[in-house]
Amino acid sequence: MINVQNDMKYLGLLFIAVSVVAVSGCKKELLVSDALTGTWELRQDGGGWSPVVNHKAGNDTLAVFTSTNYSFYQKGNLFKSGTYTIRKDSSYLYGKLANRIIFDGNDNMTRDFFEIKDNQLGFWLDANDAPTVTYQRIK
Repeated sequence: MINVQNDMKYLGLLFIAVSVVAVSGCKKELLVSDALTGTWELRQDGGGWSPVVNHKAGNDTLAVFTSTNYSFYQKGNLFKSGTYTIRKDSSYLYGKLANRIIFDGNDNMTRDFFEIKDNQLGFWLDANDAPTVTYQRIK
């Protein structure tokens, strides 16, 4: 026999459990975006087919991120700006889930990933011969 009251309690508990999981999943994405928010100065670029170049502090080559927008500056001049989104995606190069950043909704063949560790922001393309770029948080 169907017990409507017990079935409703079960559905209510299921709804609460799914809601908690969904909200906690959203918070993880927000934390990554919050960690990215700030001003970063270029410290190193190259690799792949290019030599690695180290850059001194005060070089005015910056990456500035808000929760949804980015701006890149070279020698203090705006070079590129727009919007970005972040999602977890599998890196073919490393064979693991990583933070993928998609600039201006352009989800094409270029797969850009990033990692933040010890106030350093590293970007890499998901290819064996691709260069990397490292920024240091300054704000």
